[in-house]
Amino acid sequence: MQPPFHRLVEFVPLSAEEAEMARGWLVDSRRIARGKPIRQEGEPVKGVFFLLDGWAGSSLLLRDGRRQIVKVHLPGDMLGFPSLALSHAGETLEALTDATICSFPNAAIGRMFRELPRLAMALFLSTQKERVALMQKLSWVGATSAMERLTAFLLDLHHRLQAAGLAQAGCFDFPITQQQLGELLGMSTVHINRTFKSLDETGCISRGRGRIEVLDFAGLQRLAASFPPDFAGHDAWARLDNSSRF
Repeated sequence: MQPPFHRLVEFVPLSAEEAEMARGWLVDSRRIARGKPIRQEGEPVKGVFFLLDGWAGSSLLLRDGRRQIVKVHLPGDMLGFPSLALSHAGETLEALTDATICSFPNAAIGRMFRELPRLAMALFLSTQKERVALMQKLSWVGATSAMERLTAFLLDLHHRLQAAGLAQAGCFDFPITQQQLGELLGMSTVHINRTFKSLDETGCISRGRGRIEVLDFAGLQRLAASFPPDFAGHDAWARLDNSSRF
């Protein structure tokens, strides 16, 4: 299986040495069953995780026991990077499907920043893209209707799955439950169900057996709160690389 390194090469073209180090992450891999934690909130931060296959979620537990899912992770994503600033994890990482993860310990991260700064920059820029995505999600939850936030999420999900080679002709797997989707978008399960039924009636999508097919992208975009940010053709690395010469 070809490693899903599309997120790494999105911003910085990797050298042979950098690509070899990235492949080294795959040595320490383990399988996580659906619904099982990868790392619990409050546990010591020993490193980060690379999601080789499957879906995972980052979530926070509120004082009254409710859960807020803040991110759905797809193959190629790095998990747990925000908690590197903490001694104990600020989020829970959980497998939303059966998943394979690779551990990347703190010492290896330190070595990467010292010895392979271009690879470190690739990860840095990738985490900044995550920050933009989280800002978008915050705007969806705080200032949009149920239909707007659901359609924006589906467009963003398709965009990310397509980049990972996991969406073909508008069709993609959709293994997350309505409860999980409600915890992600700040909606009750009943509200998610009603909104999906309303969306079905527009003819923009077709659902069945854990899959979604987008039938009308233009129609879905008209319903959405916002579009996924376009990072194609970006020049972030070129701008940063050039600035280092002065």
